Amino acid sequence: MFKKSFWSCGILALAGVFSVSCVSGRDAELYENGIFVMDTYCDIKISGASPEDIAELLYELDGCFDRYDENSQVSRLNRGENISLSTELGKLIESSLSLQEKYMGGVDITSGELTELWGITSDEPHVPEEQEIKAAVDTIGVEHIVISGDMISLDSGTSIDLGAVAKGYALDCVKALLDEKGAGYGVASMTSSILLYGEKPESEPFRIAVRGAQDGEILGTAEVESCFLSTSGGYERYFTDSSGKTYSHILDPETGYPSETDLTTVTVFCENGLLSDYLSTLIYMGGTASIEEHLDSDEYKLVAADKDGNVYVSDGLIFIEE
Repeated sequence: MFKKSFWSCGILALAGVFSVSCVSGRDAELYENGIFVMDTYCDIKISGASPEDIAELLYELDGCFDRYDENSQVSRLNRGENISLSTELGKLIESSLSLQEKYMGGVDITSGELTELWGITSDEPHVPEEQEIKAAVDTIGVEHIVISGDMISLDSGTSIDLGAVAKGYALDCVKALLDEKGAGYGVASMTSSILLYGEKPESEPFRIAVRGAQDGEILGTAEVESCFLSTSGGYERYFTDSSGKTYSHILDPETGYPSETDLTTVTVFCENGLLSDYLSTLIYMGGTASIEEHLDSDEYKLVAADKDGNVYVSDGLIFIEE
């Protein structure tokens, strides 16, 4: 999956944003499209398939997963309706629960009430009262998800927030579509998550410039073949209160407060979009205390940086530091 070489496509990750530029010439023609979906800009560059097909799929998934759209499946579930496990939402919830069981703690899709309480990505973010935080934390946990036969529902007071998994899962669906269409190669970038698809002419892998949390900071360059990658960091979305204290949008479901971590950014590379999205958040929240246990995985690779400027790189990942 990961080997040394170059591709004429640079991808820069900063503040959760990946910008893509591709060089034509001996490469197959790339068809391009840009859309706003899942609360982010999505840049699509693909050969051998229609970007409009990808856009249609992403709009459809957004219609399922947007918790602020009262007609979406997740909103209906949060209001107490039953949802079939065979739907895209049901599949995503089931897959996310499997990851929560495997990796334990840190990321919990039942934290919707906590997200709503803080409102960090809303127009009116604020620090809630302690009793409000405690009440929201009490609604979090897999025990509040009820699966009966092929249907899924939630206990009263619990709501789903798919912010840590939806984009990665959506890109899994994009890959499945491109496989079905027999596409060539290309990139689908959803800001904090990216699909690097297919194989370039002459089997030249992708070259990825990974930026840090500071403006203009580049941690180094990774060289990978087709894969998914996701980045998490507290600098992407946050608010500062009247005393000058900054609060990240990544909330700890155990404490009810924004995650306290000494990592500034984490980028995960792997062969599954949902896993890359989930793990980038999980590893970021775990901080340097648990970073070592992730560096020798055969299932995924990562690049991370901490507040002291140290850079952590997985064994086997070709990465050239700046």
